Amino acid sequence: MNRFAKTTNHELCRPLRGLGQCLCTRSRGLRPGLYAVARSARSSLLLALVLLTNTSLAQNPGFHSSGFAFAQRAALDSSGFDRSYKLTLRNAVQDKNFYLLSLFQQHSDVRKLLRENKALNRLASDKLQALGMAAQCNDVGCFDRLFRFTIPEINTVANEFEALAMRPEFKKVAIDMRRSGAFIKYNHQSDPEMLIAAWRDAANGMNRLLSVYGLGKDPTYKDIDRVSFDVSSEAYVKLLKVKTAEIKLSKDPIFFEPTLNSALKLLEANRRDEAARYEPLEAGENKAAVQNIKKIRWGDYPYSFILVLGSGPADSARISKIGARRADQAAQLFLEHKAPFIILSGGHAHPMQTPFCEAIEMKKYVMEKYKIPEQSILIDPYARHTTTNFRNAARLVFRYGIPADRKALVTSSEDHITYTAKEDFRSRCLKELGYFPLEWITQVSPIAAEFKPSVASLFFDANDPLDP
Repeated sequence: MNRFAKTTNHELCRPLRGLGQCLCTRSRGLRPGLYAVARSARSSLLLALVLLTNTSLAQNPGFHSSGFAFAQRAALDSSGFDRSYKLTLRNAVQDKNFYLLSLFQQHSDVRKLLRENKALNRLASDKLQALGMAAQCNDVGCFDRLFRFTIPEINTVANEFEALAMRPEFKKVAIDMRRSGAFIKYNHQSDPEMLIAAWRDAANGMNRLLSVYGLGKDPTYKDIDRVSFDVSSEAYVKLLKVKTAEIKLSKDPIFFEPTLNSALKLLEANRRDEAARYEPLEAGENKAAVQNIKKIRWGDYPYSFILVLGSGPADSARISKIGARRADQAAQLFLEHKAPFIILSGGHAHPMQTPFCEAIEMKKYVMEKYKIPEQSILIDPYARHTTTNFRNAARLVFRYGIPADRKALVTSSEDHITYTAKEDFRSRCLKELGYFPLEWITQVSPIAAEFKPSVASLFFDANDPLDP
């Protein structure tokens, strides 16, 4: 999940050289079994020491997101987000990436307006004709030319939406958009402005899928997110023809449906369904913990939850040594009653298309080793980067009703924690997410930092199709 793969077993000891160095060194002649016990005791003692001495050990006073306009505007009380709103994930891959388009499909009166609009109807006819021509394609560029939304086409739709947004049928969509939190980036804009901005995001997201999984262009993180095939091969062109032929639309489709379905078929062809594998979480892996949230006496704990930043193995192992060590740290903090929940974050990231999910494997690990009950563990099985570890944990907080006004604790490797509390990490978040997913973060020990999640994290990002 990060680039800090060289963490060693001595990482807890470096800041505490004068506090019992013997705990950090294996004694000569000590039997393996006794050494394991000693090492466990050492870890427990060091965790306690670093948290008790967090004032003197703090390496960074932290920073706040007040300098970022989006984060400022996204204050919970003015965001428009409704905690009681339930996301409708009928097709989770589509809905997470293109929630606006799913809303259009769900509202029958909106579907009718879109079909009756002359300009959009002409565009629908063009795209439907393109779908029929796909069987004649002999290279991936052909599929791209047929389905890609051109800039003039995107602008045409935006112009039509400016007028349609004032119709009462579209008011229902706008209400859903604001209540869902998925478009919170545009909460300060008028309904027409929000609708147009969300449409442009959706169009660019579909085009991005065509580029990466059709043309084979490099995604931001090509080592784990790239296309699974040689796009220049005859076999891949044949596969795309088969997948395109599987698309079944009504005789009168909405203008975006041919391109949307073609883009989703590209993900399917490449076995990139990571965004949907564990939905609905609250009815599956997180069910026991979600049911437990209402029973918690939050005032009994200094933190609302303990976040673990996952670390995927470089090989075929189920869990990496670094990931296990971070889970050990979180388990120790939980057993010391620092928080009522652990959030384990990490998806199917490393190595590319691994069958193992970091969060799932860490959950199994702490439940077996520490006997921590499932009702105390929440997982985020989707995050692929440090940025989205924090973002996705924040989403769980706001959607599950965990008190957002309370501070949380994050634990990871020493270098990793130091990085998250620096300007470089904030800059990376701005570049990759477009906002900072935290209200603030302050390092309180070599392996831990306090933070508060930002409601800005609810925004769905179609530019990251494997974890939007």
